[in-house]
Amino acid sequence: MKHIYDFLKSQKTGIIVGFAVTGLLIIGSLIMNYCPESYEGLSGEDITFFFNEPKLIHTWFYLMFVAFAMYGICIFICTLDSILRKVKARSKKVALYGASIVHIGFLVTLVAHLVGGIWSESGGPITIADAWVKSGDYELRVTGLDSTTYPNGMPRKIKAQMKIRKDGKEFDDTLGYNNPVLLDSGTKAFLLRNYGNMPNSVVLNIDGQTRTLNLKDVIELNGLRVLLANLYMPPQFPRPVILLVSKGDDNKYNQTYVRIGRQNVQNINGIDVVFEDIKSTPAVVVTTKNNPSIPLTLIAIGCFGSGMLLVIFRTAYKMVRV
Repeated sequence: MKHIYDFLKSQKTGIIVGFAVTGLLIIGSLIMNYCPESYEGLSGEDITFFFNEPKLIHTWFYLMFVAFAMYGICIFICTLDSILRKVKARSKKVALYGASIVHIGFLVTLVAHLVGGIWSESGGPITIADAWVKSGDYELRVTGLDSTTYPNGMPRKIKAQMKIRKDGKEFDDTLGYNNPVLLDSGTKAFLLRNYGNMPNSVVLNIDGQTRTLNLKDVIELNGLRVLLANLYMPPQFPRPVILLVSKGDDNKYNQTYVRIGRQNVQNINGIDVVFEDIKSTPAVVVTTKNNPSIPLTLIAIGCFGSGMLLVIFRTAYKMVRV
């Protein structure tokens, strides 16, 4: 048992395993580059992909997984041995524990990657506009959209003002590229995928009267109930078109397409209908990501930061004393 313990805490073992991990990462990158068809469906840091459908071509990952596990065990034993030796020596100088705290941060990082790789989830795209949209325990809507562009027209900076509601309580946040909305201590994230203006209502002139209506609204034309069934935008049609659906006397549904423009008058049941305009609202398309490893990542950052400060302090103190 002592031989195994000495082997695992050996610096030489750590170096060999570290180089093995690096080499397997290089091999895996090359395989994924030259055989992309074998990795369709792999996204983000999800590692369950490799275990749900084991394949021979994934051997590099299985070896790397084992190497990472062994690397973590080596670091744990080395860190534990270092701390025990300092405690036995009754060392009370906090700065001496800096390197051990950095190693603990690295261990927590490995665990965070494992937790994130197994339990992180990515959701499909969600369109959010001025109406409340539910996602899990939260409801979101867009209250404003500001954007700046480069001279060539490419987006430079996007800021979407968001209203978020949970259990009746509302609060504000800002969404942008590289600026996701983070909730539940960072474990739930809304990532900006696209933005723009989304049609939310149409302006119709019905028998000389202008009315603003939403899709799925029902209007009456001389006693005939007509449904605003859909709105088609380019490139589906050359110009915006609304679809009106009504039920005929033969119990069959009649469809009428009305193109935008005052010149495109449609007479429905004796009433002239004109599609005058479209009203739009700022909207964003987001994807959701649930990653339970975020709190562990924050702990790891804290360990790295505090440990490095102690190491720097100790080094500076030695230099001053010399």
